[in-house]
Amino acid sequence: MRIEIAYEGRIEVFDTDRFTEAQPFSGKSMLADFTLDYEDAEKDGIWLTAHCYAANESYREEGEGVPEARREKGWRFQLATPKETAAIESIAMDGSAVLARLFGELVDVAKIDRACFLFTGFGGSLAGRIVRLNEYLANADEELAASQVLMAEAIGITANALERAIEAEAAQEMPLEKEEGNWMEGFEDD
Repeated sequence: MRIEIAYEGRIEVFDTDRFTEAQPFSGKSMLADFTLDYEDAEKDGIWLTAHCYAANESYREEGEGVPEARREKGWRFQLATPKETAAIESIAMDGSAVLARLFGELVDVAKIDRACFLFTGFGGSLAGRIVRLNEYLANADEELAASQVLMAEAIGITANALERAIEAEAAQEMPLEKEEGNWMEGFEDD
């Protein structure tokens, strides 16, 4: 797994596959369990927790049953301190955005992408995906439609970020008369 944290002027790369032994845990590690914790990033920082599933002989049962490999405690790694988190522009995991700074706020891109997968489909800018989710959920739930705060919470962003995304997307829409204007204007027939 590869985690990239972008700051203004630098990118830090954390790679769990490189520069480490193939089996960093005791026993025969058959499976690794990684958790990227960013829920309270600006208060607690960014943490990566790694556990392993060791296939130890002591877990093997007599008979024809399938042997078990149980999770063993691993380690927590602080990838960014709370102070550093304030300067994060984005975090990507294996090439997919997880967090991004939008209108000055860290936005849970992974949560928005999961909601888009369920409701609106992928594609477009982050602000565009937020607006599509807003429209979809507003049509599906009157309570969410009536409260921008509840809507923002449902999407996983702040009300300010929702409002700014809506404004930014609205500013990109081209008025119909400009779009359908006389494209030949200024040219004369010979």
